Amino acid sequence: MGDKEKSLHRLKTGAFSRRFELSKLGVRYGARAVRQNLWQRLAGDDDAALAKRTENIDFFVEELGRLKGSVVKIGQMMATYGDYMMPPEVAEALHKLEDNTPPMSWRAIQKVLLKELGEEALLALEIDEQPLAAASLGQVHRAVLRETGEQLCIKVQYLGVEDTIDADFSAVMQLMKVSRLMPSTRNLDEWFGDIRLLLHKEVDYEQERRDLDFVRNALREDARFVVPKSYPEFCTRRVLTMSYEQAASVNAPEVSELSQSRRNRLGSAVLELFLSELFEWRRMQTDPNFGNFRVRIDEGGEDDKLLLLDFGAMRLLPDGFAGEFCDMLLAACQRNKSLFLERSISLGFMKSHFPQSVLNNFVDIGIDIAEPLRPIDETVPARAINAEGQYWWRNSGLPQRIAKRAVTASISKYFALPPKDFLYVMRKLMGVYALIALLDAQFNADGVVEKYLPKAEK
Repeated sequence: MGDKEKSLHRLKTGAFSRRFELSKLGVRYGARAVRQNLWQRLAGDDDAALAKRTENIDFFVEELGRLKGSVVKIGQMMATYGDYMMPPEVAEALHKLEDNTPPMSWRAIQKVLLKELGEEALLALEIDEQPLAAASLGQVHRAVLRETGEQLCIKVQYLGVEDTIDADFSAVMQLMKVSRLMPSTRNLDEWFGDIRLLLHKEVDYEQERRDLDFVRNALREDARFVVPKSYPEFCTRRVLTMSYEQAASVNAPEVSELSQSRRNRLGSAVLELFLSELFEWRRMQTDPNFGNFRVRIDEGGEDDKLLLLDFGAMRLLPDGFAGEFCDMLLAACQRNKSLFLERSISLGFMKSHFPQSVLNNFVDIGIDIAEPLRPIDETVPARAINAEGQYWWRNSGLPQRIAKRAVTASISKYFALPPKDFLYVMRKLMGVYALIALLDAQFNADGVVEKYLPKAEK
């Protein structure tokens, strides 16, 4: 069967039909859970019971993925931004959700483009009817601007997707609570409600174009980065047209085969971009997905560039929060434990009346997180230092060490649900660390951080 035959002509966006499908899923999962509980009582085997529960959760998530549309995106965003607040086996299963939606037919996409751009604008474009990529909310087509020959990339949102977000989100949240896959608390409802707002922002392509233009302008003089150019005359709330930029995946063999110095330069650029977002722009692309970065390899030299994509998850950081978080991060870099604790209490993570051992453990974990950002000293394990005395991000084992320390610290019953912005920024920072490790960049970052440190008084 050819690609055209596999494509869809429409998504099921009717509220009743989608609620019905979700309800059927709830009934099927509930029946499995009842059988699991009965089996557990008879068998009395806790390890086997956990395995059975994990199997049921995998079934739930797999069935959720079959509903397509915003349901898949909701599950992915819950996994990306909310996995700290869900049982580990639920978060792990949601991370497996894939955007494997068959593409919409050209007939359906053409209908959207005609409605959004108009016939005259479409005549100015030569659009490839075969999609370059397809996901749960929309798909991407290559195009050429007939008058100039410029290569374009057009992101088209599926008809009716935006209208299903609220109903789908409420249905998924209710289903997860009824199925006891997620606890029901006011704090969690508020936090996941923020993810719903973020999803609405992600389907607003006009806002994404503004964020794209902001980043392109902010980095216009930095030769290490490439940011697509937008074409406002071919953009609407549901259509985003930008320049097509050729580059390789960060996972591509040709990227891993670059020299150590070239990969170091790319890794340093990733970190510097994060620090610029946090300290200077107060605006951050909060999705840590590796797919949002690509590498344009310089075939004639060593001037490789990072291509930045997808600004739908760009988030403004409130000044009050950003200022205190920056203080926390710099305090961790300087091992200033008193300031770190002061800011963590001010932001609501800790309370001054908590046991001193709990406060100390929390501060120590925060100091550990900043290990790659300060000068190497005797506290850095030998495995994290290469032969040239540079920090070896991939070999450091830092994420595992932090996780182990957090578990042994036993602070969970004291740890308050932090501000949403804190989790967004920390998720991005951990994603930055992971991307640098993927590139196997090896460099000391204290020089990168130095310009943000408070100047010593003379």
